[in-house]
Amino acid sequence: MAVVLNTSKDFHKVGYTYAFFWWGLFALYCIAYQIDRFLVYRARLQLSQGKPVSKPFSLFALLNPLKPLGDYVTQIPFVTTWMPVKHIIGVSLFSIINVLWILFAPFKLVDGKTWADVMSIGLMDRRAAYVGMVNWSFVFILGSRNNVVTRMSGMTFEGLVPFHRWLARIGFAEYMPHFVWRIIHGYRHNYIVKDALFRNIEQGTGTIAMIGFLFLFVFSFEWIRRNHFEIFYYTHIFGIIVAIIASCWHETGCFYYFIPAVLLWAFDRIWRSFQSWSVKTKIVNVEAYNSGSKHGITRVLFEYSRLSQYHPGQYMFVTLVNKTKRAFWNYANWHPMTISEDIIIKKASEKTQTTHEEAAGSSSSTGSSSHDSNSFTNATRRRRSEHDQPAASIHIKALGSYTTDLLHSATGHHDLDLKVDGPYGPRLEYQDYKTMACFAAGIGITPALTLIKDCAERRAAGVDTVVTEQVHLVWAIRTLDELTPFTDLIIFWTEQCQRAANPFQLNLDIYVTREVPTDGSNNKRHWIEDLEHCNVTFNQRPDIAGCMDHIEATATDTNSVWVHTCGSDDFMRLIMNQAIKHHWDVHHETFEF
Repeated sequence: MAVVLNTSKDFHKVGYTYAFFWWGLFALYCIAYQIDRFLVYRARLQLSQGKPVSKPFSLFALLNPLKPLGDYVTQIPFVTTWMPVKHIIGVSLFSIINVLWILFAPFKLVDGKTWADVMSIGLMDRRAAYVGMVNWSFVFILGSRNNVVTRMSGMTFEGLVPFHRWLARIGFAEYMPHFVWRIIHGYRHNYIVKDALFRNIEQGTGTIAMIGFLFLFVFSFEWIRRNHFEIFYYTHIFGIIVAIIASCWHETGCFYYFIPAVLLWAFDRIWRSFQSWSVKTKIVNVEAYNSGSKHGITRVLFEYSRLSQYHPGQYMFVTLVNKTKRAFWNYANWHPMTISEDIIIKKASEKTQTTHEEAAGSSSSTGSSSHDSNSFTNATRRRRSEHDQPAASIHIKALGSYTTDLLHSATGHHDLDLKVDGPYGPRLEYQDYKTMACFAAGIGITPALTLIKDCAERRAAGVDTVVTEQVHLVWAIRTLDELTPFTDLIIFWTEQCQRAANPFQLNLDIYVTREVPTDGSNNKRHWIEDLEHCNVTFNQRPDIAGCMDHIEATATDTNSVWVHTCGSDDFMRLIMNQAIKHHWDVHHETFEF
């Protein structure tokens, strides 16, 4: 027998009018975004043809006067360490609209009805539940890595994750009045405790659905996500399966809101699995740097055909499995990793292939010498014009049990298997600015590495659409050991800078915060300071405000500065707020998954 939804009922009208309202606003946003993209594309086309170009008109530029306030980042005690003011305002307005919709939608009384009838608890709890159900349909879409939202709006998966969490919390709060009232209502029938939760099939499935949502809520707290990611991930999967099945059994209307979103989410999961398992990944070389220290670094160089779609600053989800231990369940553990360098490996002849394998095999596993251990990478990087096989490297710092085990595996030359899902992340449009400033802390240098390398190569090749004339890198590290894995790449930048067809200036400021010179002074020098415009400062943290002022004083156009930052929440919050004070555009990296 077919199941028919009676859309004329009051709480059903609340649900579908609320859904139409938000999808309509989203469609308007997408249209505005696509118009902006076309205007930017046209401006770059004119620039490549040698025509004078003014800054293209942007519909979103109308909001620029509000950017300093909206982009300012603050922390909310016991809630989050990182939230822009515009998100606080957005979530507040979203919550207000939710309350208005629950109370008054569809904003017209049916003949014979009064507002007192609408406000009755027996009806209001279901109105709130339907609005919450629509919000949870949004949650599924915002938690997918490949969907229509990211394609049409220009928003990225990691950028949508905070909204995924906020909508889930708001939707869960809107379920609570319905859940609590039905518990009271069920108990009052016969005053039996069991009936409060399991009086009949409808009551029981509703209870089971709330248990599933409760699993999602409890195990999504920041401490669990950061310290026990596997627990967070598996309870997420378990909770969502239980909640969806029980909800649709409990209320037929759930099918109309949940199933389309779940199908999109399922398609995303199937597509990701197909890409990560069908597109072969080959590990070319694995190196362990400073394996004897507390926080060593593992470098993995691998070939992957989908890197042809990669843009500097993007990241991938990877799983690295030690096949020696036969811990095959680790294939289910995926972690976001930023690509530190993209390389093209030559595959023109059997002789060349053999040379590459010999070079990789002779690489030092300890990374004690940047000049010797990276000979394979350096040779590959310098023969770029002849290469035809995309490859990339990731640098992984030993911070937790997973990354520490990986470092030990690299040190012991164990057989590793790599699977990759990606790339993901925005296309960072640094090339439209005269000055690029990168601020990084520790291993957070990796996205900046690809941005600076891309800028250096394109300026050296004379690409006119890259107008960036100055690049600043401010990098804070604990000890010099963290510098070793990247010295060869820094040398490559300076070489590109010296022979660039379109000249540009590269300024490097490295701060070693926890290493004091052996003579007790700050006069110790590192050999990398012999490179032009490269400074190393010991036992000191960067003065962010001072660095920003210096960049402003040396910039050729103070209105054309783009800032990139990656590090701890406190570090990035300071960078972003300082950049906003200078009225500069800023982008931050974060892995809040």
